[in-house]
Parts: sequence; C-alpha cells; structure tokens
Amino acid sequence: MKRQQILEAAYTIFSRKGYHRATVDEIIALADTGKGTVYKYFVNKEQLFYTLIKERSANFEAELKEISVLTEPALNKVKKAIRIFLEFYIANADLWRVLMHEMRGLGHEEPSNFTEAQREKYRERFVHTIGILQAILQEGIEQGTIRNCDIHKAAHGLFSVIVMMVFQGFVEDSRESIDTAANSIADIFLYGVARH
Repeated sequence: MKRQQILEAAYTIFSRKGYHRATVDEIIALADTGKGTVYKYFVNKEQLFYTLIKERSANFEAELKEISVLTEPALNKVKKAIRIFLEFYIANADLWRVLMHEMRGLGHEEPSNFTEAQREKYRERFVHTIGILQAILQEGIEQGTIRNCDIHKAAHGLFSVIVMMVFQGFVEDSRESIDTAANSIADIFLYGVARH
C-alpha cells in the first residue's frame, strides 16, 4: 500500500517537474510518508524512476506479447499493436516525455542527467518492445502480406510515428480519437500514401 502510494506520488512529481528537478523530498511529501519508508523500497531517485517506468510498462508489454502470439494474420496484429501503443502512450504521456528527454535530451532546457549506463538500461526496454513489433513484421513477410524490407528500421519508424502522434497532440484520450489515429497510422504504414 505505502509502496504504491510512493509510486503514484513519484508519477505525479516526475511528470510535473521532470527527472532533473524532481526531488525525493517532494515525492515523500506528496506520498505523506517518511524518508525511511521510501528508502526501505527504493535506494535512490533513479531506482524509483526506473521502477515506475518498469511497472507502468508491465501490462503494456504483456498485451503486446499476447498480440504477437495470436493465430491470425500479421496485418491484423500490426493494427492491434498500434492501438495498444497509442493507448499506453496516451495514458502515460507526461512520464514518457520525461523519459524521452533523459534518453535523447529532447523537450526541456535542462541537459539529461542520465549516465550512459542508465540510458542503456532504459534503451533495453525500448529494444524489447520494438523487438516484438519486428517479430510481427517478420511474420508478415513470411505470410507474404508484407514486402521484404529492413524490419528493424520499419519497426523503429512505426514506433516513432506513434510516439510523435501522441506527443504532438494529434491523439486525444478518447476511444474515437484513438480509433481514428490507429486506423490512419495502420493505413499509411501498411499501404503508403502513393497511388498504386
């Protein structure tokens, strides 16, 4: 219970202030707990942030994995995966903006505070989820519904489009908006914009 309160307070503080300006003291105050309680669960601010990212991602990653093993055409899986990505990034947009900044130095005036080793730890999480997309695309190639292409670049390209659609405000937190965006992204990604 206390651990969850701390994580919820951390989500609010990190989302509002960014990683650099957020302090453990602010998280403690918002969680209405003591320093000893926080340090019982988390060694430092970085571990708290990483745990937050990891636990916020767990259901999303599990859903994505479930989609990847469905016995249905890969094109359907791509469409479902796009929707899952959109739902996840909309629900966690503020926190993921902070993570993107720390990973790439985007979006804020402060420089990133992550060491290269810390960046690598978070990068592994992205690689894992994008790897699931790659596997779905590879399946499409084997089924003959996706042309032979560099699936590594294709999966990263699709991921980037989804993230930017959310972060640039093109998708709202509503079923209708998510449906429209998911259909548009799937249509453009799978069929292109050129006349055939």
